[in-house]
Amino acid sequence: PLPPTPPKGRAELDARPASIMAENAAGVGPPSAVSRLIKCREPVNPPSAPTVVKVTDTSKTSVSLEWTTPVFDGGMEIIGYVIEMCKADLGEWHKVNAETCIATKYTVTDLEAGEHYKFRVSAVNGAGKGESCEVPATIQATDRLSSPEIDIDANFKQTHIVRAGATIRLFIAFLGKPVPTATWSKADSDLSLRADIHITDSFSTLTVENCNRNDAGKYVFTVENVSGSKSIAFTVKVLDTPGPPGPITFKDVTRGSITLMWDAPVLDGGARIHHYIVEKREASRRSWQVVSSKCTRQIFKVTDLAEGNNEYEFRVKAKNDAGYSEPREAFSSVIIKEPQIEPTADLSGITRQLITCKAGSTFTIDIPISGRPAPKVTWKLEEMRLKETDRVTIKTTKDRTTLIVKDSMRGDSGKYYLTLENTAGVKTFVLFCFFNSVTHN
Repeated sequence: PLPPTPPKGRAELDARPASIMAENAAGVGPPSAVSRLIKCREPVNPPSAPTVVKVTDTSKTSVSLEWTTPVFDGGMEIIGYVIEMCKADLGEWHKVNAETCIATKYTVTDLEAGEHYKFRVSAVNGAGKGESCEVPATIQATDRLSSPEIDIDANFKQTHIVRAGATIRLFIAFLGKPVPTATWSKADSDLSLRADIHITDSFSTLTVENCNRNDAGKYVFTVENVSGSKSIAFTVKVLDTPGPPGPITFKDVTRGSITLMWDAPVLDGGARIHHYIVEKREASRRSWQVVSSKCTRQIFKVTDLAEGNNEYEFRVKAKNDAGYSEPREAFSSVIIKEPQIEPTADLSGITRQLITCKAGSTFTIDIPISGRPAPKVTWKLEEMRLKETDRVTIKTTKDRTTLIVKDSMRGDSGKYYLTLENTAGVKTFVLFCFFNSVTHN
């Protein structure tokens, strides 16, 4: 009898003998002679060649290969791969890997710099080594050049916020052939004094321990090789008290007051500046007096100052969520007194300083004036000093003087003298008034 059908999924059965008997209408004949032993199994073959073999990298002494698995495994599991190579001008192939390569990638090493090579890969199963797939072109053992690239992932942050006293840690990975030179920099800072910098062929770290407000700012990381360069900036904010405000300047020094102006701190401590504190003291005293505890602008007018020989000093502090800055003191002390500015008048609005009017009409002379202290004003017609009457009105403020003459007559024509006087000096200006048929107001 024939051996039973092998179980499904079994590759082969035990070997056993077999014989054959003939049968017709008269019956079954005697058995034939016993056959030789027969072993039942699935047919197997070596695998087909890998479908694609490509070069992923090269150097002066190595070539890295990758390939895809064969379409046909020959009916058995692939147990590895054989990599072969030869010099392009010789054509003598020899095996590269001493042991079968399990992965689908391999780096061939110990090559001669600048030499050209051919490579091919074959798959191996229980039936043996299959056909090979060759890299289409010859490959030269040379460094592959590529410009630097900075490797950024989804968790990358360009702004880092830390509290004063904590540690700043910045990490960046990079690529490039040849291996790029990596550097860190920070404007107006020598990083070697504060930072611990570690650089490898593929990444770099920068660490600053016990950080303070001076460690805040922009850190720039740069990688460079013969193929180019690339940079990336990190912004570090240190939550700390702010730095001192900018230099203090004086404006509008008057009798009993002065106006201070300053710039915002260069370092805000990583938080918004809420307000400023303005303080004063007499130069002869040691204690400071607060004149404004919540100034929200970068300008403040200090009043109630004693005029004369009293000398004052001023300082300003900034305030954020973390606290108060160190004070910024003015470069010099100030003596409060009225500034001395020579008086002057602006006659540009009167053409050729000439005024024409018609008898019986009203004419007005309005002139802007200036001077510190505010000048004393005197009007004259020829040699006669003008005073207010029913026809004449004189109005004077600190920045202009106005002369109004009603029901004018020919006696009102002639030279008008405007004299301005203060402690800084005396100035006199002349205007001419003529009568004709044109009325000038």
